[in-house]
Amino acid sequence: MSVETLAGNTFDLDLGAFVPRLSYLSASQARLYLELGPHVIDEIVDVEIVPVRPDVFVVSWTEASGNYIVQVQDHELGVVHNRARLADGQRLSLVGTIRPVN
Repeated sequence: MSVETLAGNTFDLDLGAFVPRLSYLSASQARLYLELGPHVIDEIVDVEIVPVRPDVFVVSWTEASGNYIVQVQDHELGVVHNRARLADGQRLSLVGTIRPVN
């Protein structure tokens, strides 16, 4: 998988406490959808995607809330490493699985 072939694909990122869905619209935009209890995040974010090797990418974006997210997505192993600096200054580090959505 290359940066170009991510476009048009959707993935569930199971981070344990929550499962955001990331749909790549292009090599520079994605739709983020996440239900957090009664709160729903559904927004288009500008993404930066840096290939590390085939099927492994560093993906980052800033949400409308101000949260800044950086992920290492390993599509070969199905693993995602998620690091976030939340708008209130807290840091969040999680590891989970990445699954394609058909």
